[in-house]
Amino acid sequence: MPESGYHHGGIELRGFRIVIAGHGSFPDAMLATAELICGTISEAAAVGLDPHETPDGYADKMRGAIGHDGRRVLVLCDLLGGTPYNVASSIARRSPRVVAVAGTNLPMIVEAALAADPLDDPFIERLLELGRAGITETVRHRARRAS
Repeated sequence: MPESGYHHGGIELRGFRIVIAGHGSFPDAMLATAELICGTISEAAAVGLDPHETPDGYADKMRGAIGHDGRRVLVLCDLLGGTPYNVASSIARRSPRVVAVAGTNLPMIVEAALAADPLDDPFIERLLELGRAGITETVRHRARRAS
């Protein structure tokens, strides 16, 4: 199914849904913080894993956020190997329209929210590089900028 972007004020927006997945309130907080930067992010959902929730119960919530309309979905997860990523990865293996990424950070969410690109391999690679580039420490960052 070809991706078709949303239009807002004559501007074509991203052609995929975003699901932020993680432990506890992390997904809600990341989505709220991204919206402070970007404004309201359409077609985005936060799915937090509650402390006493089973993986099956969480999978039901994740599938609900992903939807059943055939649209591509980017699931941005907090932690490689955690239940949210394991559930998202399991869904992605069965559905090629879903892409699961672990280790998300705020620059990745903002980039995805503002993207006009299709959810394809070059976009995912750029998203991963942006996430890695946003991780630094003050001394190393200053040294890199000075060189």
